Amino acid sequence: MKASSTEGPGEQPSRDDAPQPRRTRSGAVIIGPSIAGRYRPGALIGLPLVSVLLSPFAGAGLQQWRRGRLGDGHDGLLEQLLAPAWTQLLVGAALLWALFALWGLIPVLVTHRVALLDEADGTLGLRRGLRVVDRARVAEVDYAVGEAERGSLALIGLQQAGGTSHQWVIPEIGWDSASFDGLRVLQGVAGLRPAPSRAVLVDLARSRRRVARDRELAARLGMPWHPCYEDDAVAFRTEFDRVRRVLGGQEPARPGDPKP
Repeated sequence: MKASSTEGPGEQPSRDDAPQPRRTRSGAVIIGPSIAGRYRPGALIGLPLVSVLLSPFAGAGLQQWRRGRLGDGHDGLLEQLLAPAWTQLLVGAALLWALFALWGLIPVLVTHRVALLDEADGTLGLRRGLRVVDRARVAEVDYAVGEAERGSLALIGLQQAGGTSHQWVIPEIGWDSASFDGLRVLQGVAGLRPAPSRAVLVDLARSRRRVARDRELAARLGMPWHPCYEDDAVAFRTEFDRVRRVLGGQEPARPGDPKP
């Protein structure tokens, strides 16, 4: 019997909530983040910021290189373009960006691991780096679970002929909605209960953390907890502030309030 396939609510996805996973050029569903999906945010946001911060050092190096070229009697177009200080900073930042982008791509390629689902053939492939290292049939999938938040893993359990079983681990299944949607497609094809969308599960996890935090604050004050607080954060915060004023002697207590 196949195991449950979700973490959290298990309603069938609506048409508006249909999975939209990434696919390979051949049409296979990518279960997990693609190389571009993981690499692009750092390459386009993080690395440019680091390059700009370190651009004065690169600019100083370019300036020294230009002086050496001029000392050797070279005064071509490149040396003239690098004469202004702002050009040296700009070119230095661009060179650092290219260098860091190349360095950053290497660990992404080394640690990349996804599963590829061919819906037409009913087959699965486990890809590490740029190679497919294991294969299975969709009919062999016993469970496929994963959490929707970043840093989480997906677990795909395979029950093969002869009673042997093993498990695939897919890192960063909650990297983005497309990554998680690949898992949802697998769940549906394998006859498991598809998980809700990543946005729904992330909101649910945030709500649970908020309720746990509010319960802890209420317990510290000895404040009674009411079920309505789970759905109404404003009501809890209003009552919490009132109880704080009561304990501080700024407001008269009501029946059931904790004593100072």
